[in-house]
Amino acid sequence: MDGKFLFFLLLAAVNALGANLTTFFQEKNCDPKCTFETQNLASQTVGLFPSKCSTEKLAITFLNMKRLIGSISVAGTKFKNVSFLAGLESIDCGNSLVFISFNNQMVELGLTNLTSISCSSFQINSNKNLRRLGISKLKNITIIPSDYNMGVYIESQSNNFCITTEEMENLIWNVNLDARFGTYCTPTKTEKLCMPPQMCLRVFGDLEIGSGSDLNSMKSVQIIFGSLIINRTNLTNFNFLENLKYVAQMQKDKSAIIVEKNLDLVNISFPKLKRVRSDNLHSIVFTGNNQNTSRDVDGCIRLADDLGLFKSWSPIFDGKDCITMNFTVHWPENSSTKQGKMCLLILNTFLFFIAVEQFS
Repeated sequence: MDGKFLFFLLLAAVNALGANLTTFFQEKNCDPKCTFETQNLASQTVGLFPSKCSTEKLAITFLNMKRLIGSISVAGTKFKNVSFLAGLESIDCGNSLVFISFNNQMVELGLTNLTSISCSSFQINSNKNLRRLGISKLKNITIIPSDYNMGVYIESQSNNFCITTEEMENLIWNVNLDARFGTYCTPTKTEKLCMPPQMCLRVFGDLEIGSGSDLNSMKSVQIIFGSLIINRTNLTNFNFLENLKYVAQMQKDKSAIIVEKNLDLVNISFPKLKRVRSDNLHSIVFTGNNQNTSRDVDGCIRLADDLGLFKSWSPIFDGKDCITMNFTVHWPENSSTKQGKMCLLILNTFLFFIAVEQFS
């Protein structure tokens, strides 16, 4: 060992992890002396917290806890943060969750050393004064499928809440986010983080592309902390965005990608785009472009699949999502009209024969 203690705290009971604890902990190679036999840690049970986990004596303090196997629930407290867990580096919940909610005095999480979680859900919500996350090192997130899977959900009721570009990059790299964030914290400009019109790997703010834009300067852009807006160009495709992987918009109701009035556009795919994030249900919107783009059903579905968008978050083309577009293309209005007229003719003929039969 490198002198750092690897400490396993086992908090969850069978119903929390959805598995037999003995089997589960054996699979994790846990030291029995490091288990916490009581389901919940409270003032009445803190004395049962393990103090010896190996031949090395560990201090009875959370600051020495590096790895947690079990769930975390911090709810309805007066804590201003959970910095007493600042030494925590990884959390393994199984099919349970991390739940930090309804803590009205909490202003920051303060999980400054947390690098990985493997849980069914990571929920931070209803902490009405939360201003910062403080999880800049959280780079590995695995969401375990379960009946109650909510993925990653982060929101705050505070108007002062912001998320750093580092935190957003780590989160969007791992998972699709279901959250109402607020705003970005003001970043520090570096060689790899710049603001338009300057171009670099990470662009902070909306990247607007028009007829006079220098497309070559955008080839290096990998992530946009804002919206990508492409308006009134003669572009036929987006191949110049050859390294763009992520677009994350924080502004309320604003789409992440907006493509408008590009009459020569025929290819709607992005070379390397993996994920977009927006508070707007319609995170990708195409409006008034080449009319063939609003009939490209396969392209719409492929774009949604590439970005992991659910049906309700489908790209929008001239007001139509992929499903509506498919219906419109394969069941056009003129065909429906013809079918309607044919049905009416058949009905009238049928009624005519009935009338003839009655008078004969």
